[in-house]
Amino acid sequence: MLVFFSLDPFYTLPSLPLIAITVAMNLQVEPPEKKKRKNSSPPHSPPSSSSPSLSLLPDEIVVNCLARISRSNYPTLSIVSKSFRSILSSTELYAARSHLGSTEQCVYVCLWDDSYQFPQWLRLWDNSNRTLATSMIKSRRKKKKTTKQMLVPITSSNFTSVSKATVVVGSEIYVIGGPVDYEPSSAVRVLDCCSHTWRDAPSMTIARVNALACFHDGKIYVMGGCQGFEDEPWAEVFDTKTQTWESLPEPGTEVRECSIYKMVEIEGKIEFGNVNETYAYDTKQCKWESCVKQKLRSECMIENVSYGYWNMRLLWYDNGIQKDYWKRLEGLDSLDVMYMRNGGSSGNTTKLVSCGGKLLLLWEGYMKHNPNNRKKIWCAVIAIEKRDGGGVCGIVERVDVLHTVPRSCQLLHCLVVSV
Repeated sequence: MLVFFSLDPFYTLPSLPLIAITVAMNLQVEPPEKKKRKNSSPPHSPPSSSSPSLSLLPDEIVVNCLARISRSNYPTLSIVSKSFRSILSSTELYAARSHLGSTEQCVYVCLWDDSYQFPQWLRLWDNSNRTLATSMIKSRRKKKKTTKQMLVPITSSNFTSVSKATVVVGSEIYVIGGPVDYEPSSAVRVLDCCSHTWRDAPSMTIARVNALACFHDGKIYVMGGCQGFEDEPWAEVFDTKTQTWESLPEPGTEVRECSIYKMVEIEGKIEFGNVNETYAYDTKQCKWESCVKQKLRSECMIENVSYGYWNMRLLWYDNGIQKDYWKRLEGLDSLDVMYMRNGGSSGNTTKLVSCGGKLLLLWEGYMKHNPNNRKKIWCAVIAIEKRDGGGVCGIVERVDVLHTVPRSCQLLHCLVVSV
């Protein structure tokens, strides 16, 4: 069979992913030499055409093939050969994915318990009709089939920070400051979600504990968490391109003394505060200001509509209407009942994110009559439907139990990363 490949590594050929998988799976076929001995074939018979080698394809073609395949298939492909494992963790592969526009949104979760040596980072896998390798699910069997979502542990870091200041920058997650072993810290650790490896980033100018952070226009803004010394910068900004920190202007006593429970970026302004008082830092004017608008319930955005969670209800806000207000997301009555019956009404941690144009609601649910003192991490996938007249409705597509953890375990973070 004659197959033509373009010299351009980004040439669009629909059959390339299929070719890559076919070649990969056929690599498990016995070498031609062994087949000769078994079949007692003539010593000079040509090799079987059904036993291709990865070396038959140039590396750039293999990278191009794999870049077009969903990343959810990578664990299976990684067990084919060492060559595939090397390519699947290479920077060239993810550069090709970015060039082709084939990046995918992935959900990462961080859990913490006093019994853990370090915070546990896990990735959310949608395993409908898929099979994960043994190393991914830690099962005694070679493979385990599942028809639901699950949380899969990734490489841990020897960084004990349980900081609230955790932000996504491209395909990386920045974990900023403390508490680290219950103490303030200026350290910054970065998780590369392509290779699931950690690295150190430049430290902040001062140690902070329970600060908040927000990413905007290539920069990470960190506020609060100081020890109360007025000569210390209350806020600073990190330029991800130059990898340098710079202090922001002094905000004044009123801002320093406000309690911050949330921080969001809205139209170039970093808004922060609580339900009673809201402030903002104008990144263009480089000045502080008080806010009249109360948008701090916002957790995520889909098509210019903000979504938030408040008082055990999902809310939405149309950012395109100046005088709009927060409204309840309709169509979720059955989810509300399930949420309250399974621990959502007990003051447990709840997270709301948008991924692939849908909402994901994650919450902790205590297990009744459980002698082992365990609880479950639940996840609901909600599709958004816009109605005539400007209304928005939620449609629950599925609800799964992702993980079972000790009752003392905390759901620290739920972040969406493009990889």
